[in-house]
Amino acid sequence: MCNTAVSRLSGWIALIVLFGNLSFAQQAPQQANDQIYFNGKIVTVDNMDFTSNLGTIAQAFHVRDGKILHVGSNAEIRAMTGAATKQIDLKGRTVIPGIALTHEHPWDWNPGEPFPVKAVLKDDSKVIVRFLEDSPEENVKNFPGVLKEAVAKARPGQWIYIVLTYGKHYEYAPWGTGRLGRMGMDPKSYDPVGEGIINKAQLDSLAPNNPVVVRDVFVSMQFNQKALEESQKVFAEPDVNPPLRTGASGGGEGGAGGGPSFRWMFQNVVMKDYYPELTEIMRLGMDWWAGYGMTLFASNMYDPMNLRVYTDLDRAGKFPVRHMWSWNWRNRYFYSDQFFLNTLANLQGLGTDHLWFGGGTIVQGRSCTSAKVQEGSSLATAEQHGLKGYYEARTGNCAYTPDSIFSKQLYAYIKAGGRFVNHHFIGDGDVDNAVAIIDRASKDAGMTEEQVRAKRHTFDHSVMFPRPDQVGIFQRLGIVTSGTPFEIYLGSPAAMSVWGERATNWIVPKKRLVDAKLYNSLELDHAIGTSDLTIFDGISWMITRKSWDGKVYAPDQAVSREIALKISTVWGAYYAMRENVMGSIAPGRWADFAVLDRDYLTIPVDDIENIRVLMTVVGGKTVHLVPSLARELGMQPAGAQVTLGGAPANW
Repeated sequence: MCNTAVSRLSGWIALIVLFGNLSFAQQAPQQANDQIYFNGKIVTVDNMDFTSNLGTIAQAFHVRDGKILHVGSNAEIRAMTGAATKQIDLKGRTVIPGIALTHEHPWDWNPGEPFPVKAVLKDDSKVIVRFLEDSPEENVKNFPGVLKEAVAKARPGQWIYIVLTYGKHYEYAPWGTGRLGRMGMDPKSYDPVGEGIINKAQLDSLAPNNPVVVRDVFVSMQFNQKALEESQKVFAEPDVNPPLRTGASGGGEGGAGGGPSFRWMFQNVVMKDYYPELTEIMRLGMDWWAGYGMTLFASNMYDPMNLRVYTDLDRAGKFPVRHMWSWNWRNRYFYSDQFFLNTLANLQGLGTDHLWFGGGTIVQGRSCTSAKVQEGSSLATAEQHGLKGYYEARTGNCAYTPDSIFSKQLYAYIKAGGRFVNHHFIGDGDVDNAVAIIDRASKDAGMTEEQVRAKRHTFDHSVMFPRPDQVGIFQRLGIVTSGTPFEIYLGSPAAMSVWGERATNWIVPKKRLVDAKLYNSLELDHAIGTSDLTIFDGISWMITRKSWDGKVYAPDQAVSREIALKISTVWGAYYAMRENVMGSIAPGRWADFAVLDRDYLTIPVDDIENIRVLMTVVGGKTVHLVPSLARELGMQPAGAQVTLGGAPANW
């Protein structure tokens, strides 16, 4: 049998094993527990409608064996106390449901977040790690010295791994990505900065005997010849495996989404011989995000290695939060097989309470847009102002054109009954294309409109969609949208410069979606573990529409703080098709919640970004607890942000 055939057969066997593990995995039994939380302001969010009514505001609730049993007044709940009941006095603090992020991929962020990585990888162990956390100009200037120092410490053949971050408030993004192949951009003037670039020739010269990978906090990377040779041992068949290209940034499958992607390089190549260490980095990384109040995330799995790690953690009872995952591995190959499409459709919803399957993707939607460049603006003027990359990223060719292989695969997948979910979409043009395919394939499959809406197909990012005229078909098909407020924060000034006010109004248009009674959810899609930002910064941007330059863009798309909380909790549970068991603090729901240091509902709007999470609980288990509250409750501090020395360690 030829190597390619063997590889494909092995891939199918691995797929069957992985799905089998997922479907029938048994978690370690959870200890029986009985807890009462009282004397608090319990914002239950038990009302899912499209008004600012959050539902019940209670004083106390009762948890047993990881679920909410009762919610009510102090007197009602404390009357349920038994001999073994643990009573937790909240002393007036606000409690909200756990936060749901519906397009987040910690397996990408965790290897670029300093605390989890440094806790596991030491200079005297497997991989030498260095983080450069200054401005693009300073990082480019300091890089050769940092690499030389690492090489001097490394054994021949030992991996060197260097991460370039975007600043404590993402002040060097998105222009900062330019350090791996082109200049960075100053965030205030949009002028190029830096005297040099980090390229393969430089890495080969400085580290001839060590494999080196340099990455930013997304998935752009640069590697030297030694690293390339190591990668070719793993990714030996370019027709089946994702290709590796230096300087590439990459979301999707090579050739389809810009691959190679660091997301394959780190898990499968750098950490190839260090599975326990990889598992611990990923566990700590999720634990770190729980410190922001996140109890659920959803995203493509991207790599079977991620599924293996997560399945093993789940089976061991060590999965700290909850995850709805979706398929996007080797789509060009797998999605051409009708049996595989039928399998995906039938696996919908299978898994455990912590890890379940949510659907699949084809290829990431591209940046084609119907927006017209405003008069006086052009590619030349965009380049003059340092916006060329942003302009090009928002005017790319469509992926879902009528004759593309991706359109044919999407049609076949939808017709087979699949759920289209966790797709990265940028431009409104490709949204038009994909929605039309979903509509046609659903009709050809004989689905009723009610059946189509029950699928809850999603479009993520909301970078420049939906336009006002796209809302109608979203309503008819029951489309759910996930949106990242980082586009409000980072992208609005550039969009205004290139397209003007009309198109800026299309950026993460939360108010438009709410007015149309369309469920929509929160994502960050950024590695905030490298910064001082939190999830509450993202929530505040939906309310204020304020960008990094201090200006407010598209204020008519702002939502109330109450709606922002629904977007961030119960509507995210709806996206994950688990609103019956999570997203609100109500009887029968999982006991997933966060205790805050201030009252989300009454503090000034400008103070929302400063909210700190004092305690995060998932399934009745405390996964994050800051020292001050731990002392008050007679408990031990908990969670990676505390134990690894993050800012909450001092709270």
